[in-house]
Amino acid sequence: MFHLLKLEWLKQKDYILFKILAIAYLVFLPAVLFVGKKMDLGPGAPFNPKVDFFQFPSIWGWLGYIGSWLTFFVLGFLAVLMVTNEFSNRTLRQNIIVGMSRSDFFKSKMIFMTVIAAFATVYYAICALIIGILNVNDTLYFSTVFKEVGMIPRFWLMSMGYMSFGLLIGLLVRKTGIALFIYLAYSLALETIIRWLAMFYLIKSTVMSFMPLNAIEDLAPAPTSFFINEFTKHLGFRILLTPWEAVISSSVYIGLFLYLGHKKLQKSDL
Repeated sequence: MFHLLKLEWLKQKDYILFKILAIAYLVFLPAVLFVGKKMDLGPGAPFNPKVDFFQFPSIWGWLGYIGSWLTFFVLGFLAVLMVTNEFSNRTLRQNIIVGMSRSDFFKSKMIFMTVIAAFATVYYAICALIIGILNVNDTLYFSTVFKEVGMIPRFWLMSMGYMSFGLLIGLLVRKTGIALFIYLAYSLALETIIRWLAMFYLIKSTVMSFMPLNAIEDLAPAPTSFFINEFTKHLGFRILLTPWEAVISSSVYIGLFLYLGHKKLQKSDL
């Protein structure tokens, strides 16, 4: 396992886009949160950015929501590039020629993604703890600090979800530009359109919220999203998945993405 991880690290560490994406994640995760310092929603607002963004326990949810967008763009893009570059540079062919099996090649990607997701999650947890501790206005209680600590494993699962989906798209398409376009088009437009049209005009059920990218997204929704379910009670179904629904469905999709990706690689021409 460590040998495969080392081989993948050697491939990625000098890749300029890998460095740019890594720096973007490290900088923007805490930086975007501080936009809240400039926000003033006025009286009657459901939350106060100057307080909720920076204090426990709400910081876990808000920073997780910011991180969901960063993991979607940064880690998802990285997963696509990890695969498409192998086809573009013909390094996959070289690996197979020198004796690496397709299964080992796939394992190296999967192990590397797991480690990257873990680092992203640890960094998220450290940022939340440091920012929250520095903005304590009163007595700091252990129970308050870790009240929303369940966001940590959900953040890792969310990171793996976007990366495994990106890996699958990369293996199916191979061309970097087209793969990134499909990744964005499906995630931001196609699935959303299908889900909303079906939910309101055809099926009219919460089941449409279990679509792949929506399930992954609901692992770290905006903390104010619970208002959506309140506002849509008259429809007879929920828009937002519960944390456990999101965890279970996302885990199934991650397994499916990896399974399909492995099958595709086994049948691919080099």
